[in-house]
Amino acid sequence: MLYFATGNINKVKEAEIILKDIKIQQINIKYPEIQGSLEEVAEFGAKYVYNIIKKPVIVEDSGFFVEALNGFPGPYSRYVQETIGNEGILKLLEDKDNRNAYFKCVIGYCDENGVKLFSGIIRGKVSEEIRGEHGFAYDSIFIPEGESRTFAEMSREEKSRISHRKLAFDKLREFLKRGKYEI
Repeated sequence: MLYFATGNINKVKEAEIILKDIKIQQINIKYPEIQGSLEEVAEFGAKYVYNIIKKPVIVEDSGFFVEALNGFPGPYSRYVQETIGNEGILKLLEDKDNRNAYFKCVIGYCDENGVKLFSGIIRGKVSEEIRGEHGFAYDSIFIPEGESRTFAEMSREEKSRISHRKLAFDKLREFLKRGKYEI
């Protein structure tokens, strides 16, 4: 059993699709989200939760980075989403030609041997408008490279085949298999 400390059921559902061969149990343990890089947040959170439950646990932190905005919102993506939302990001990009952006995911895994970090990045661009019904956060304004649709216009399964989380979770799966983790 691998515990996933998050209150976000969308992240759990995506992880279950990606890690279909690993049993995941969501636990809703709040941990202080320190100000820092995605790596610092994931490492701190994984250690914090592991010290409470003493069982293998993962935490995940993601960020949305827009080139024309010097990487904003980056590690502050959740706060920015809650305050200005996708409409605010589109407004900030109104006069910008460069719409390049990327999602980055960092998974912190902690067990009795300490913390390991696994990351994934998917590049793309910010759409001109909000599009799509599926997904959450910035999914309705992000078009991955090689696609004409936003993440929110894709099914959960389609997104889960190419997402930043997929890339990070694939690395985690390989690590767990090498360590003969019970899957």
